[in-house]
Amino acid sequence: MNPLEKKTVLLNTVFNFGATLVSQFISVYLYIYTGSLPLMCLYIIVRIGLFPVFFALGNHLSKKHSFTLTYTLGLIFITLGLVFSLLAGPLFEMNPFYVLIVAAIIGSGEGFYYFSANTCNQIVSGVESRAAFLSYNGVFSNMTSLLAPIFSGFVLAHTASEMEGYRFILLTIIVIFVFVIFMALSVSAHSRDKDASLLKALSLKDKVWRDHCIAVFFYGLRDGVGLNVIGLLIYEAAGNGGTYSKLQTLFSFIMIFSYYLLKKVLRKDRIAATMRIGVFFKILSTYSLIFVPNTVGAVFYGIGNAMAAAFYDNSYSYLSANIIGRYADEMTVRIVAKETYLSLARCTSMALVILAYFLLPEAYYLKISVTLITLATIVTTKILLKYRS
Repeated sequence: MNPLEKKTVLLNTVFNFGATLVSQFISVYLYIYTGSLPLMCLYIIVRIGLFPVFFALGNHLSKKHSFTLTYTLGLIFITLGLVFSLLAGPLFEMNPFYVLIVAAIIGSGEGFYYFSANTCNQIVSGVESRAAFLSYNGVFSNMTSLLAPIFSGFVLAHTASEMEGYRFILLTIIVIFVFVIFMALSVSAHSRDKDASLLKALSLKDKVWRDHCIAVFFYGLRDGVGLNVIGLLIYEAAGNGGTYSKLQTLFSFIMIFSYYLLKKVLRKDRIAATMRIGVFFKILSTYSLIFVPNTVGAVFYGIGNAMAAAFYDNSYSYLSANIIGRYADEMTVRIVAKETYLSLARCTSMALVILAYFLLPEAYYLKISVTLITLATIVTTKILLKYRS
C-alpha cells in the first residue's frame, strides 16, 4: 500500500474504535435521561436527517479544498457534540428534548466525516493495492468492534455506578477523536469529479441508477431501526450496562467468525445464494429480539445478525459498489446521492415507528412496525440481484 492508503487505514481504525463505542453507548446514555423510545427515534431523525445537507456541503468544499478540511470539520463537530453530552446532564433532566441539540451537532459532524471517509476509501487506493487496502480496513474494523465492548465492559465493571462508567467512556471517546483530528490533517486526497452535477446524480431518469436508489432506500428502512431501536432493545433485555457490554463482545466474536466463513464461501457466482441466506438471518434475528425481548432473544439476535452482516450487508455493499462503479467519472456525487437516499430511508423508518407509537397500543406498536420494516430487506435483495452479473 502507498503512504496515503496506510494513513487512511490508520485513520479509519482509530475512528472506528471511538465510533463503535459511540454507536453502542451514546443512545443508551441519552435514553437513561429521556426514558422515551419515540424521542430517541426523533433523535435519530434529526441526526441522520442532517447527513445529506453536510454531504452536499462537503461535496462543494471538496471541489475547492482537499478532504483534509471536511475530515477535520466533521471530527470537530462530533467531538463538540460528545462534550455537550457529557456536560449537559442537568439540562437533559430538566427537558429531555435537549438531546436533539446533541443529535444536530453530532449529525452535522458525521455528515462531513462519512462523506470524506466514503469518498476517500474509493479514490485513495490504486488498482494493484485495492484488495490489500480493503482487506486491512476490514481486519482492523473487526478488531475495533471486538475491543470496544471489551473496553467498555471493563470500565463499567470498575466504576461506582453505571452512569459514571458511561461518562468515563464518553470522555475516552472525546480524547480519541481529538487525536483523530490531528491524524486527519495529514490526509491530502482530492476530489476527482469536480465538474459532476449532484442534481443529475439525484435524478432517477437512468433505469439502472433508479433501481439502485430504490434498493438503497429499502435497505435504509431496515438499517434505520438498527441504528437505535435494536440497540436499546438489547440494552433493556440485558438489564444493565455490564451485561450489555458482554453481549456486544459475544456478538463481535460471532461477527468475526461469520466474516471468516463468508471468505470461505463467497464467490461471484454465489452472490445470490449468499445474499438470500443473509436476508433469512436478518429477518429471523430481528424477530427473535422483537418477540422474545429478554437475554435469550438478544443472544439469538446477536448470532443471526452477525451472519446477516456478513452475508446480507456485505453482499449489498458489493453489489452497490459495482453499480456505482459504472459512473466512475461522477464517483463523488453518486456517493452523495446514494447516502442522501439512505439517510431519507433511515429517517422514514424512525418516523414510521413514531407513527405506530401514536396509532397502535403501546404493547404492540414496536412489534408491528419493526416486523413490517424488516421485510424491506426482501425488496432490496430482489432489485440488486438483477445486477449481479
